[in-house]
Amino acid sequence: MEEIARFLAEHHPFDLLGPEQVQHLTETIQIEYFGPSQDIMTYGGKPTEFLYILRRGSVDLLREDEQGLQVFDTLSEGEIFGHPSLIRGKAPIVTVRTREETLVYLLPAPVFHQLRHDEPLFARFFAASSLERLRHALKSRHAKASPELFQLRMQDLIRRPIITIAATASVREAAILMRDLNVSSLVVKHDPLGIITDRDLRNRVLAGGLNDTALIAQVMTKPIITLPSNSLVFEGLMLMLERGIHHMPVTANEQVIGLVTHTEILRQQSRSPLLLPRQLQRARSIEDLKIYTQQVTETVGSLLDSGVRISDLGRVVALSHDALVGRLLADAEKIFGPPPCPYAWIVLGSEGRYEQTLRTDQDNALIYADAEASEAESYFAALAQQVVAWLVQCGFPLCPGEIMATNPQWRQPLAVWQNYFRGWIDTPNENALMRLAIFFDYRRLGGKLDVEQALRPIIRRSRENRIFLGRMARAALRQPAPLSFFRHFVLERSGKARDLIDLKVRGTALIVDLARIFALECGCTDTSTLARLRAAGISSSLSEAGAEELAAAFELISLLRLRHQYRQLRQGEELTNQVPVSRLTSLEQRELKEALWAVARIQRSVEVLFQTELFA
Repeated sequence: MEEIARFLAEHHPFDLLGPEQVQHLTETIQIEYFGPSQDIMTYGGKPTEFLYILRRGSVDLLREDEQGLQVFDTLSEGEIFGHPSLIRGKAPIVTVRTREETLVYLLPAPVFHQLRHDEPLFARFFAASSLERLRHALKSRHAKASPELFQLRMQDLIRRPIITIAATASVREAAILMRDLNVSSLVVKHDPLGIITDRDLRNRVLAGGLNDTALIAQVMTKPIITLPSNSLVFEGLMLMLERGIHHMPVTANEQVIGLVTHTEILRQQSRSPLLLPRQLQRARSIEDLKIYTQQVTETVGSLLDSGVRISDLGRVVALSHDALVGRLLADAEKIFGPPPCPYAWIVLGSEGRYEQTLRTDQDNALIYADAEASEAESYFAALAQQVVAWLVQCGFPLCPGEIMATNPQWRQPLAVWQNYFRGWIDTPNENALMRLAIFFDYRRLGGKLDVEQALRPIIRRSRENRIFLGRMARAALRQPAPLSFFRHFVLERSGKARDLIDLKVRGTALIVDLARIFALECGCTDTSTLARLRAAGISSSLSEAGAEELAAAFELISLLRLRHQYRQLRQGEELTNQVPVSRLTSLEQRELKEALWAVARIQRSVEVLFQTELFA
């Protein structure tokens, strides 16, 4: 009995029940053994009288077609079957045949129906759509997320009411007030509100050569960046990391009610990503910077073990890598002198989408202002060479396709880049489509040249070109979701790739391509896949439910891929995207199939929506 109860409690949907309910079920459970190739249920046969729970072994689900019974799915330990016939009270719509010796728990129909009546969550599982099942899969993986960062609210960290000071007070008065009250910041009464911190007194007053009679209005920061009081602590951590600030005013009903410092957050999480910028600041050599990248990787593992969402984790890592590149660019400018004209260092691909999680190949480029183009080339060639070399030393390999700022083709004046983008859209041949898939996902990371105003409008206008969108859609469909008609994984059957599935090429990349198409269609300028899907669900031909399905599938596949890579990293292996399907648990296999099936459905709809057959 105890063994049955333990098994049920570990498997969905019985994990939705309380211990007493599970214990009660064990008293009603029957146990039955089946030999290999034995039919447990028969298509069109007698309605089943049990819910079947696979305890050991595996079974095939078979459907009837013109060629007879065909296997379309396989179930293994912990999975259930028989419920469609139970719920409808009609003949089974599939044949269930054992693949090997199989042990099954049988839950009688009256007990099953009573549970559905009494427990809404249990009942919802059997009525759930693909989207709901994907949502549950993600929720179960995030259930153990660090409570310090992912359950606490900013209001929970407020230690005292805000302390204010007038903008007309002197910096000396501010310093005395901070000392007497033992605080590191004050909110400045001003329109708009400002803030003055101990760092401002040090950096803007003392280091700036001002005397203590200077007015606070001269050195305060305004307007202040705020967060609502019900924001997660993690949201505060992210914003502080992104903006490089150490004090976060918290609001309720649009009024500042308190301040949260980075110190308070660090008390909650000793391995906080907020520590990373401080470590980067202290770095004095390339060896120190290599250690920093290793610490970023360790942070990934810590957050991954905490159950952090992939989108949040990718954001933390992207900001940490951004800080590293910013440091390298600053160091390079110290060597080569100030740049002769404004420039932009842009990152592409997964880094441009905030989706880089572990050290991958470099994808970067450099754009500089047109005015000084002739003088600028030699300067930026040297700067790019140095920064790319440093990145290699920090663990970021060269791009095999040479999509890097060291390649003269991708280190050009702004006018050339504008022509690149227009040409790719106006003449979407094979080469252009390949470039677009990389360069449309750009993000400026360093430099002061505003490339957004020059390039984003060109991308946005592409929505008016249906031929271009059709060709983009066709290109995105060249790699189908790796599932057969009968929902088996499509894998290599021999050689080194036997049993492997590439969760990037045959997984996340499929969703990235679909999200890009729908984002272009609706004029969305976001680069992250999840942000694009949110926008597309509102104002593109992709339905809201379809967008949510793809988003859930993207997070789930990304999580499986990242866990695989992190395991490789800890074992000292070369990082790959190819995961042995046989090493996935039965639950992971089911969830991966569900995610890929969602991708396959959207791919089929894209064929129709964009009439891709016209663009052979």
